Amino acid sequence: MSDNNQDKKPENLNENGTNAPAGSENNLSYKVKDPDEWITGSEPMTDAQKSYFDTLQGTPVDENLTKATAAKSIDEAKQKNASEEKTTASNAIKDPKDWVTGSEEMTDAQRSYLKTLSDEAGETVAENLSKASASERIEALQHQTGRGLPDEKKGETS
Repeated sequence: MSDNNQDKKPENLNENGTNAPAGSENNLSYKVKDPDEWITGSEPMTDAQKSYFDTLQGTPVDENLTKATAAKSIDEAKQKNASEEKTTASNAIKDPKDWVTGSEEMTDAQRSYLKTLSDEAGETVAENLSKASASERIEALQHQTGRGLPDEKKGETS
């Protein structure tokens, strides 16, 4: 005899199968419980919290933090990192002339891509380019051929 429990759902879940109050899935007002209100908030932080916090912070963390304090510190570190990423994202693309390794010989990947682009453009490329020079030449050939560029940049000259 088969017991059909497919239509049953645990009583603590709403019609969407979550613990969130009914209708709150698309409502941003659903509030996450403050760590200070956690039943286990005064217990020592977990190993996972310690590891994650160390990764975010980059420095050792106080071993005596509680779960609640660690959670708040992690949130603060995540917010700080997110705001730092926003400020550095605008200058994430460096000029090849400013690359620390820009004077080194071009990589095999650059050499291969340059060959593909130069063949398509009907041009020859020097074999002894630096990483920076190869990058600049790749960009010029991409504009010339339209290869490897978003549609809105094809045909532009740099």
